Amino acid sequence: MTIPSPSNAHAAADDVDPRVERSRAAVVAAAARLLLDEGPDAITHGRVAAAANVSRTTVYKHYPERPDLLRATLSEIGRDAPSPSALSGEFGPDLRFLIGMLASDLADAGRAKLISTMMARAQHDDAVAIVRDGRFREFRDTFGVLLQRGIDTGAVRADIDLDRAMAGLAGSLLFAKFMANMPIDDDLLDGIIHDFLAANAPR
Repeated sequence: MTIPSPSNAHAAADDVDPRVERSRAAVVAAAARLLLDEGPDAITHGRVAAAANVSRTTVYKHYPERPDLLRATLSEIGRDAPSPSALSGEFGPDLRFLIGMLASDLADAGRAKLISTMMARAQHDDAVAIVRDGRFREFRDTFGVLLQRGIDTGAVRADIDLDRAMAGLAGSLLFAKFMANMPIDDDLLDGIIHDFLAANAPR
């Protein structure tokens, strides 16, 4: 495989039609507004085309399948899962950072509504389920790296189960928000993490 030289790579970037980039930006911006205002049902090629004032063909050109459009829309509003490279390497702070991202979303009324709607629609909408599953795998991969560091440093027991650990942490926050209507604040987050570490301390 030939790796382009820096000069060639720069030239390739210059060859990108700015009109294409503007139409792509208009599409994802319009889709983000629809998603936040109306939920995932609104993210169709036709609805997004009308909201962005572009043709439906343009939307299909950028995002041929609805899951592609949904993924781009979620990325536009900052819903990408962090990669392992985003972690500092210190288990405690990284655990709080990772679980704190979910807590921050749940503390925001608009994003909490979006999370609830996406979870519900994923049970009946294949495109939403595809995007949900992809986001889960990304988060699981990063959480798996973090948990292994916790095992290596003796912060958690060696036989801890990855999926149960995720369920315990994320599930506690989801229960607090959607079932108990508790405030999602630092005290709650610190308590959930404290209880998790206490329950999974090395034996």
